[in-house]
Amino acid sequence: MEALLFRHVMDEIRPMLVGRRLERIYAPQPGWWTFRLQPSDHPRFLLFSHHPSAVALMLASEAPRNPDHPTSQVMRLRKQVQGRRIQELHSDWVHRCLYLGLGHGEAPVWLSLDARHGVSVINRIQNCPPPHTSGIRGLPPDKSATGTRPKECVWPSWEEIRSNPNIWQTHPHISPLLRHTLDVLAEEQGRSLLDDLRSGGPPEGYYVYRAVSQARKPLIATPWPLPDRVRQNQVEQVCSSALEAARHLAEELFFFRQSAPGASHPNALEHKRMVRLRRNLEADEHRLRGYIQLAAQAEMVRHHLYQLPLQQLTPRSKVEKLILTDTQGQTIELGLDPRVTILENMQRWFRLAEKGRRGLVHVQHRRESLEKKLLEAQGESLPHGDRDAQPTRPLQPNSTSGNRNKKERSLPLHRFLSSDGFVLLRGKNQKANHQLLTKLASPFDFWFHAANGPGAHLILKRDTPYQDVPDRSLEQAAALAGLASHFAAAGQASIICAQVKHVRPVKGTPGMAIVDRVLKTLHVPLDPDLENKLRIAS
Repeated sequence: MEALLFRHVMDEIRPMLVGRRLERIYAPQPGWWTFRLQPSDHPRFLLFSHHPSAVALMLASEAPRNPDHPTSQVMRLRKQVQGRRIQELHSDWVHRCLYLGLGHGEAPVWLSLDARHGVSVINRIQNCPPPHTSGIRGLPPDKSATGTRPKECVWPSWEEIRSNPNIWQTHPHISPLLRHTLDVLAEEQGRSLLDDLRSGGPPEGYYVYRAVSQARKPLIATPWPLPDRVRQNQVEQVCSSALEAARHLAEELFFFRQSAPGASHPNALEHKRMVRLRRNLEADEHRLRGYIQLAAQAEMVRHHLYQLPLQQLTPRSKVEKLILTDTQGQTIELGLDPRVTILENMQRWFRLAEKGRRGLVHVQHRRESLEKKLLEAQGESLPHGDRDAQPTRPLQPNSTSGNRNKKERSLPLHRFLSSDGFVLLRGKNQKANHQLLTKLASPFDFWFHAANGPGAHLILKRDTPYQDVPDRSLEQAAALAGLASHFAAAGQASIICAQVKHVRPVKGTPGMAIVDRVLKTLHVPLDPDLENKLRIAS
């Protein structure tokens, strides 16, 4: 995301965020973040990515699929800021940073969404541009959250931009793309464009460019139109708002790429990250085993409490060391925390030892999961050339047995692939129907069920909340649902279709569901041979 687009996104997003409570934090993949906000008239999810070449920020009504277990960083952030209300919003748009002031009426804690350094909690913000350049309204003209005057956004001159190809290193908002644009424009047009961008006013439109020949090339979004020599054979789409342009970028990253073939296998950077995690696990194991060894010290102190008067001490004494004799008659010197009593030191050692025993079990589970991912990355990842040779149409990760996740494989499901390449999952029993709806389906997937009677649940998987599904695939999904319902012998079926987010399972009654909003009702003929035509081999 261009810094100049980031500036206009901040203008539009501020009234949609201030005053809302931060309910939950997720990390769908490394570098991707989902923040679930308090419900309102605006979209509920704030999506942020800080990959170096794929920075994205948007508000969305749907969220990408989350991993089964949150990372330690996610858990730490949840403890620090989850449940707080957004009181203030500041941005350093030049460096593509968003600062959310979170609190319960007291001085806010700042949640930093930084394109360079990721997501973190900081005590205060620095170098935040003043209100008239950041697009933030209603702030004091001479103060920032730090109490000092913020730095002005410095714009280089036309001559500096044209003469210095590395101008982006000192002025990040002058990106290589912007400099290339100014290079190909006539001087009068270039100067006029630079003046318009410098003013910070809303542009005539926001432009999204998508490559036609290279499906894997990332989208480009700018608040200025690209000349033909710059955009080459890319298709231009004009958006009316910065958030709409940002939505295209984030949709490509969070939904399209997440479900593309091979997306479940780490690339080289992800493999390096997992190796680093393995080293951290080894360090955690060493630390936890050290905790467990403290149990022996605590037992020794407990067995020698009656001897403390011989050293003119009591269990309530505070000392730096304690000299004891073990069962072999050897003298042992134990170091203690002099800020607490001998008895409190002993109790603390017992607690740490128990923590170490519990932690080792958790570390072992994490190690097994990590080793499995490393093996998959080494044995199943494709060379770069082979990845480029894959089909451009992204099938769902569950479309083949190789990419099917563990939860899906463990459930009794019928698996089909529509004529347009959409994955269809149908439950074989009540438990599978319940798990299919509550565990495997995304909120934006389509749910099919026979009208006015019993039948199996069927889910049509979608890549993104905005993906269109051809009528042929909808009719095939409805027919497959009808073949496993009370309409099976009738030759024709009436099937209701709804988004999964509008379907609620009935608590205590597996397989039963309540539909809050029906998308459409389909009346389809039933062909018994359709199951064999569309079935995916298990």
